[in-house]
Amino acid sequence: MDIVVVGHLSRDLIITPNSKREALGGGTAYAMLAPAINAFDAGIISKVGDDFEQEYWDILKSSGLVLAGLHRADTKSTRFVNKYDAEGNRVQIVEAQAEKITPQEFPDEYLDAKVIHFSPLTADELDIDCIRLARSNAEITSIDVQGYVRAIDSSGIVVPRNWIERDEILGLVDVVKFNESELKMTVEGESELSAVSRILDLGPRIVLVTHDRRGSVIYTRNEQIKIPLVIADAEIDATGCGDVYSIGFLLEYMKSSNLKRAGLFAATCSSFNVETKGPYCFPSRFDVERRMRGYLEK
Repeated sequence: MDIVVVGHLSRDLIITPNSKREALGGGTAYAMLAPAINAFDAGIISKVGDDFEQEYWDILKSSGLVLAGLHRADTKSTRFVNKYDAEGNRVQIVEAQAEKITPQEFPDEYLDAKVIHFSPLTADELDIDCIRLARSNAEITSIDVQGYVRAIDSSGIVVPRNWIERDEILGLVDVVKFNESELKMTVEGESELSAVSRILDLGPRIVLVTHDRRGSVIYTRNEQIKIPLVIADAEIDATGCGDVYSIGFLLEYMKSSNLKRAGLFAATCSSFNVETKGPYCFPSRFDVERRMRGYLEK
Protein backbone atom coordinates (compact mmCIF):
# COMPACT_ATOMS: atom_id res chain seq x y z
CA MET A 1 0.00 0.00 0.00
CA ASP A 2 1.40 3.41 -0.96
CA ILE A 3 -0.43 5.73 1.41
CA VAL A 4 -2.90 5.84 4.30
CA VAL A 5 -4.55 9.15 5.26
CA VAL A 6 -5.88 9.48 8.81
CA GLY A 7 -8.39 12.02 10.12
CA HIS A 8 -12.06 12.78 10.42
CA LEU A 9 -14.25 13.13 7.39
CA SER A 10 -16.72 15.96 7.69
CA ARG A 11 -20.27 16.70 6.65
CA ASP A 12 -19.70 20.29 5.55
CA LEU A 13 -22.28 23.00 5.08
CA ILE A 14 -20.91 25.86 2.99
CA ILE A 15 -22.77 29.17 3.11
CA THR A 16 -21.97 32.19 0.93
CA PRO A 17 -23.98 35.37 0.30
CA ASN A 18 -25.42 33.71 -2.79
CA SER A 19 -25.61 30.00 -2.04
CA LYS A 20 -25.83 27.18 0.46
CA ARG A 21 -24.58 23.67 -0.27
CA GLU A 22 -23.63 20.43 1.45
CA ALA A 23 -20.28 18.81 0.69
CA LEU A 24 -18.01 16.00 1.78
CA GLY A 25 -15.08 17.52 3.65
CA GLY A 26 -12.03 16.85 5.75
CA GLY A 27 -8.49 16.28 4.57
CA THR A 28 -9.11 12.54 4.46
CA ALA A 29 -11.63 13.01 1.64
CA TYR A 30 -8.85 14.39 -0.55
CA ALA A 31 -7.08 11.04 -0.33
CA MET A 32 -9.22 10.25 -3.37
CA LEU A 33 -6.44 11.97 -5.33
CA ALA A 34 -4.21 8.93 -4.72
CA PRO A 35 -6.07 6.34 -6.82
CA ALA A 36 -6.72 8.97 -9.50
CA ILE A 37 -2.96 9.38 -10.02
CA ASN A 38 -2.34 5.63 -9.98
CA ALA A 39 -1.12 5.07 -6.44
CA PHE A 40 -0.75 1.40 -5.58
CA ASP A 41 -3.57 1.07 -3.06
CA ALA A 42 -4.53 4.02 -0.88
CA GLY A 43 -6.55 3.74 2.31
CA ILE A 44 -8.15 6.01 4.85
CA ILE A 45 -8.79 5.76 8.57
CA SER A 46 -11.73 7.74 9.87
CA LYS A 47 -14.84 7.54 12.03
CA VAL A 48 -18.28 8.72 11.00
CA GLY A 49 -21.69 8.57 12.59
CA ASP A 50 -25.03 7.13 11.61
CA ASP A 51 -25.84 10.49 9.95
CA PHE A 52 -23.10 10.10 7.31
CA GLU A 53 -24.83 10.25 3.94
CA GLN A 54 -24.91 7.16 1.72
CA GLU A 55 -23.96 9.43 -1.16
CA TYR A 56 -20.62 10.10 0.51
CA TRP A 57 -20.01 6.39 1.15
CA ASP A 58 -20.66 5.74 -2.54
CA ILE A 59 -18.30 8.52 -3.66
CA LEU A 60 -15.49 7.21 -1.47
CA LYS A 61 -16.03 3.62 -2.58
CA SER A 62 -16.17 4.45 -6.29
CA SER A 63 -12.94 6.47 -6.04
CA GLY A 64 -10.88 3.31 -5.59
CA LEU A 65 -9.86 3.99 -1.99
CA VAL A 66 -9.49 1.05 0.39
CA LEU A 67 -12.11 1.64 3.09
CA ALA A 68 -11.21 -1.04 5.65
CA GLY A 69 -10.32 1.76 8.07
CA LEU A 70 -13.57 3.72 7.69
CA HIS A 71 -15.65 3.00 10.79
CA ARG A 72 -19.27 3.92 11.53
CA ALA A 73 -20.31 4.56 15.14
CA ASP A 74 -23.76 5.12 16.66
CA THR A 75 -22.99 8.79 17.20
CA LYS A 76 -22.66 11.92 15.07
CA SER A 77 -20.23 12.59 12.26
CA THR A 78 -18.02 15.66 12.40
CA ARG A 79 -20.01 18.60 11.06
CA PHE A 80 -18.45 21.91 9.97
CA VAL A 81 -20.43 24.98 8.93
CA ASN A 82 -18.33 27.36 6.84
CA LYS A 83 -19.80 30.85 6.45
CA TYR A 84 -18.24 33.23 3.93
CA ASP A 85 -18.94 36.95 3.57
CA ALA A 86 -18.84 38.94 0.33
CA GLU A 87 -15.07 39.48 0.70
CA GLY A 88 -14.41 35.77 1.15
CA ASN A 89 -13.70 35.94 4.89
CA ARG A 90 -14.68 32.71 6.64
CA VAL A 91 -16.18 31.85 10.00
CA GLN A 92 -16.15 28.14 10.88
CA ILE A 93 -18.58 26.58 13.32
CA VAL A 94 -18.37 22.98 14.50
CA GLU A 95 -21.82 21.49 15.16
CA ALA A 96 -20.65 17.96 15.99
CA GLN A 97 -17.50 15.88 16.33
CA ALA A 98 -17.06 12.19 15.63
CA GLU A 99 -15.43 9.82 18.11
CA LYS A 100 -11.66 9.94 18.62
CA ILE A 101 -9.54 7.78 16.33
CA THR A 102 -7.40 5.25 18.23
CA PRO A 103 -4.77 2.67 17.20
CA GLN A 104 -7.49 0.00 17.32
CA GLU A 105 -8.95 1.55 14.14
CA PHE A 106 -5.82 0.67 12.12
CA PRO A 107 -6.36 -2.48 10.02
CA ASP A 108 -3.33 -4.75 10.05
CA GLU A 109 -2.92 -4.48 6.27
CA TYR A 110 -2.50 -0.70 6.58
CA LEU A 111 0.60 -0.97 8.74
CA ASP A 112 2.83 -1.86 5.79
CA ALA A 113 1.94 1.39 3.98
CA LYS A 114 4.90 3.36 2.67
CA VAL A 115 3.36 6.61 3.92
CA ILE A 116 0.94 7.28 6.77
CA HIS A 117 -0.28 10.89 6.68
CA PHE A 118 -2.29 12.53 9.45
CA SER A 119 -4.73 15.30 8.56
CA PRO A 120 -6.81 16.07 11.66
CA LEU A 121 -9.55 18.68 11.57
CA THR A 122 -9.30 19.34 15.31
CA ALA A 123 -6.64 18.91 17.98
CA ASP A 124 -8.39 16.16 19.93
CA GLU A 125 -9.57 13.78 17.22
CA LEU A 126 -6.44 11.60 17.13
CA ASP A 127 -4.91 9.60 19.95
CA ILE A 128 -1.18 10.35 19.84
CA ASP A 129 -0.55 6.60 19.98
CA CYS A 130 -1.81 6.51 16.38
CA ILE A 131 1.20 8.59 15.35
CA ARG A 132 3.53 6.41 17.43
CA LEU A 133 2.10 3.32 15.70
CA ALA A 134 2.67 4.88 12.29
CA ARG A 135 6.20 5.89 13.23
CA SER A 136 7.11 2.30 14.07
CA ASN A 137 5.70 0.88 10.84
CA ALA A 138 5.58 3.27 7.86
CA GLU A 139 8.58 4.40 5.83
CA ILE A 140 7.38 8.00 6.08
CA THR A 141 5.10 9.53 8.72
CA SER A 142 3.59 12.90 7.88
CA ILE A 143 1.19 15.46 9.33
CA ASP A 144 -0.71 18.54 8.23
CA VAL A 145 -0.79 20.75 11.33
CA GLN A 146 -4.10 22.51 10.58
CA GLY A 147 -6.16 20.80 13.28
CA TYR A 148 -3.53 21.25 15.98
CA VAL A 149 -3.49 25.05 15.81
CA ARG A 150 -7.22 25.59 16.20
CA ALA A 151 -9.74 25.02 18.96
CA ILE A 152 -13.52 25.19 19.31
CA ASP A 153 -14.93 27.76 21.72
CA SER A 154 -18.06 27.36 23.83
CA SER A 155 -20.29 28.54 20.98
CA GLY A 156 -18.75 26.12 18.47
CA ILE A 157 -16.68 28.72 16.61
CA VAL A 158 -13.22 27.67 15.45
CA VAL A 159 -10.54 29.88 17.01
CA PRO A 160 -6.70 29.85 17.11
CA ARG A 161 -5.05 27.51 19.60
CA ASN A 162 -1.66 27.21 21.24
CA TRP A 163 -0.23 23.87 20.08
CA ILE A 164 0.85 22.51 23.44
CA GLU A 165 1.73 19.03 22.12
CA ARG A 166 3.98 20.47 19.39
CA ASP A 167 7.37 19.11 20.42
CA GLU A 168 6.11 15.62 21.17
CA ILE A 169 4.19 15.25 17.92
CA LEU A 170 6.85 16.79 15.68
CA GLY A 171 9.35 14.39 17.19
CA LEU A 172 7.34 11.52 15.71
CA VAL A 173 7.07 12.63 12.05
CA ASP A 174 9.31 12.86 8.99
CA VAL A 175 7.31 15.41 6.99
CA VAL A 176 5.22 18.31 8.26
CA LYS A 177 3.10 20.74 6.24
CA PHE A 178 2.16 24.29 7.27
CA ASN A 179 0.58 27.21 5.56
CA GLU A 180 2.22 30.54 6.29
CA SER A 181 -0.11 31.57 9.12
CA GLU A 182 0.04 28.13 10.78
CA LEU A 183 3.82 28.32 10.91
CA LYS A 184 3.64 31.75 12.58
CA MET A 185 1.21 30.36 15.15
CA THR A 186 3.47 27.37 15.83
CA VAL A 187 6.69 29.37 16.23
CA GLU A 188 5.85 32.94 17.16
CA GLY A 189 7.92 36.05 16.57
CA GLU A 190 10.52 34.63 14.21
CA SER A 191 11.29 34.76 10.49
CA GLU A 192 10.14 31.85 8.36
CA LEU A 193 13.65 30.48 8.02
CA SER A 194 14.28 30.70 11.75
CA ALA A 195 10.91 29.11 12.54
CA VAL A 196 11.55 26.25 10.12
CA SER A 197 14.99 25.69 11.62
CA ARG A 198 13.39 25.23 15.02
CA ILE A 199 10.88 22.77 13.54
CA LEU A 200 13.67 20.76 11.89
CA ASP A 201 15.50 20.62 15.22
CA LEU A 202 12.47 18.87 16.72
CA GLY A 203 12.70 15.90 14.36
CA PRO A 204 11.09 16.29 10.90
CA ARG A 205 13.34 15.86 7.86
CA ILE A 206 11.15 17.86 5.47
CA VAL A 207 9.04 20.95 6.13
CA LEU A 208 6.52 22.15 3.55
CA VAL A 209 5.28 25.75 3.76
CA THR A 210 2.57 26.96 1.39
CA HIS A 211 2.12 30.64 0.54
CA ASP A 212 -1.19 30.75 -1.33
CA ARG A 213 -0.60 32.64 -4.61
CA ARG A 214 3.14 32.94 -3.92
CA GLY A 215 3.73 29.22 -4.28
CA SER A 216 5.46 27.15 -1.62
CA VAL A 217 8.87 26.33 -0.17
CA ILE A 218 10.32 22.93 0.69
CA TYR A 219 12.87 22.97 3.49
CA THR A 220 15.39 20.41 4.67
CA ARG A 221 18.53 20.94 6.76
CA ASN A 222 20.51 21.45 3.56
CA GLU A 223 18.07 22.86 1.01
CA GLN A 224 15.42 25.51 0.42
CA ILE A 225 13.50 24.81 -2.75
CA LYS A 226 11.05 27.42 -3.98
CA ILE A 227 8.06 26.00 -5.86
CA PRO A 228 6.10 28.43 -8.04
CA LEU A 229 2.33 28.72 -8.16
CA VAL A 230 1.03 26.48 -10.93
CA ILE A 231 -1.66 28.36 -12.80
CA ALA A 232 -5.14 26.81 -12.94
CA ASP A 233 -7.47 27.13 -15.92
CA ALA A 234 -10.16 28.52 -13.61
CA GLU A 235 -10.46 29.48 -9.94
CA ILE A 236 -13.63 28.00 -8.46
CA ASP A 237 -12.90 26.79 -4.92
CA ALA A 238 -9.61 26.61 -3.00
CA THR A 239 -10.97 24.27 -0.30
CA GLY A 240 -8.71 21.25 0.14
CA CYS A 241 -5.76 22.62 -1.84
CA GLY A 242 -3.42 22.16 1.13
CA ASP A 243 -4.56 18.56 1.58
CA VAL A 244 -4.06 17.84 -2.11
CA TYR A 245 -0.62 19.45 -1.98
CA SER A 246 0.46 17.21 0.91
CA ILE A 247 -0.81 13.99 -0.64
CA GLY A 248 0.57 14.82 -4.08
CA PHE A 249 3.97 15.67 -2.60
CA LEU A 250 4.19 12.51 -0.51
CA LEU A 251 3.26 10.17 -3.35
CA GLU A 252 5.62 11.77 -5.86
CA TYR A 253 8.49 11.99 -3.37
CA MET A 254 8.13 8.28 -2.64
CA LYS A 255 8.18 7.62 -6.38
CA SER A 256 11.04 9.90 -7.47
CA SER A 257 13.01 10.85 -4.31
CA ASN A 258 13.29 14.29 -5.96
CA LEU A 259 12.14 17.18 -3.77
CA LYS A 260 11.71 19.74 -6.56
CA ARG A 261 9.78 17.36 -8.76
CA ALA A 262 7.59 16.31 -5.83
CA GLY A 263 6.88 19.96 -4.99
CA LEU A 264 5.94 20.82 -8.56
CA PHE A 265 3.78 17.71 -8.75
CA ALA A 266 2.02 18.76 -5.53
CA ALA A 267 1.48 22.32 -6.74
CA THR A 268 0.10 21.02 -10.03
CA CYS A 269 -2.34 18.70 -8.26
CA SER A 270 -3.52 21.72 -6.25
CA SER A 271 -4.03 23.73 -9.43
CA PHE A 272 -6.52 21.12 -10.62
CA ASN A 273 -8.26 21.08 -7.24
CA VAL A 274 -9.00 24.81 -7.37
CA GLU A 275 -10.89 24.31 -10.63
CA THR A 276 -13.76 22.37 -8.99
CA LYS A 277 -15.98 22.43 -5.90
CA GLY A 278 -15.26 19.72 -3.37
CA PRO A 279 -13.23 16.50 -3.49
CA TYR A 280 -14.88 15.06 -6.57
CA CYS A 281 -12.96 15.61 -9.81
CA PHE A 282 -9.31 14.67 -9.46
CA PRO A 283 -6.78 14.72 -12.31
CA SER A 284 -5.04 11.68 -13.75
CA ARG A 285 -1.27 11.34 -13.54
CA PHE A 286 -1.14 12.07 -17.27
CA ASP A 287 -3.02 15.36 -16.73
CA VAL A 288 -0.71 16.40 -13.90
CA GLU A 289 2.50 15.57 -15.73
CA ARG A 290 1.34 17.35 -18.89
CA ARG A 291 0.55 20.58 -17.00
CA MET A 292 3.73 20.59 -14.93
CA ARG A 293 6.03 19.86 -17.89
CA GLY A 294 6.54 23.53 -18.64
CA TYR A 295 7.46 24.28 -15.02
CA LEU A 296 10.06 21.51 -14.94
CA GLU A 297 11.79 23.10 -17.93
CA LYS A 298 12.21 26.50 -16.22
